[in-house]
Parts: sequence; structure tokens; C-alpha cells
Amino acid sequence: MNQAEWYAFCCDALLERDPIKLRARIQTAEIAMFSRIQDLVQDPDSSHEREILANALSALRALQRNLKRYQDDRQIA
Repeated sequence: MNQAEWYAFCCDALLERDPIKLRARIQTAEIAMFSRIQDLVQDPDSSHEREILANALSALRALQRNLKRYQDDRQIA
């Protein structure tokens, strides 16, 4: 997994508007990102990319929280 690959999966998730597809896109992005993190563990020069990954994972977590709220609201209504 390289930076462009995980980044593309992350962007796909962040730009997905269909709540039904969103959960799968988030999961795919997370798998790709965790795979990349594993690749970077032994690379001392990867701190910048690791920081970008951490920020992107935060964005995905926020998106997951919003999706859950959206789904909870739809069930109540």
C-alpha cells in the first residue's frame, strides 16, 4: 500500500453521499490506512505521512459519528 492508494480510499469515503455505501467506504479506507501504518512502522522518515494518516483517521471517525447520528435520527422519525 502506498500513500496515493490509502489517500484515494479515504477521499472516496469522505466524498460519499450515499449513507448505505458510506459505511463500506469508511471500512475500506480504514483497512488501507492501517495497512499503510504497518508499512511505515520501521521508517523513521515517515513522521509527516503518519501525521497525515492520523488526521485522516480522525476525519473518518467524525464521519462515522455523524453517520451513526443520522441513522439514529432516521430510526426515531
